[in-house]
Amino acid sequence: MSRSRKGTGDLPPNPNQWVAESHGLDLREQMGIGVEVPLPHADAFALLAGVSVEAHGDVPAAAVAINYFRARGKSRWSGLALPLGDGRVLVLYNDAHPITRTRATLMEEFFHLRLGHRPSEIRLLGGTDGHRTHDKDTESEAYACGAAALVPYRALKAMFSDGASAARIAAHFRVSSDLVHFRLNVTRLLRRARRRRA
Repeated sequence: MSRSRKGTGDLPPNPNQWVAESHGLDLREQMGIGVEVPLPHADAFALLAGVSVEAHGDVPAAAVAINYFRARGKSRWSGLALPLGDGRVLVLYNDAHPITRTRATLMEEFFHLRLGHRPSEIRLLGGTDGHRTHDKDTESEAYACGAAALVPYRALKAMFSDGASAARIAAHFRVSSDLVHFRLNVTRLLRRARRRRA
């Protein structure tokens, strides 16, 4: 993946991001869309057989399960993929979050599924207590791939070089400014801009 794109301008100057960037570009190529347009996340999920996406508020569930999405603070969940007994997967997202965060959440869940990551185990202990296993590496990989798919390096570099602010880039790609800042950092565009100014 990455090797065929070296020297094309599609990969950032940070080799640690080449795999994530390539996954994002592969998805866009499969969908037949260029790097400069906002990614239609619903169309991405259509590529995964047996996967449906629902807002958590639209799914009948016990109050204790819904509370995990609605709880305040760090325990507030943005989304998860639930394997069902018949082989299908239900992806739930927090419909109280803004669409910019929802898009990032859904693309992270998309790449968990696309890359075959082992699902976390969730244990509800009653009330608002519970436990979830957490694999930092797979979480980081899925987020990085989702972010790269949403805001590809080549388009990010072009807009940033033309003087577009993070807020303007975020509005164009329908993501949060935080996600754009993440991409500017991991692709080293921000570091290079600071060096030029210095």
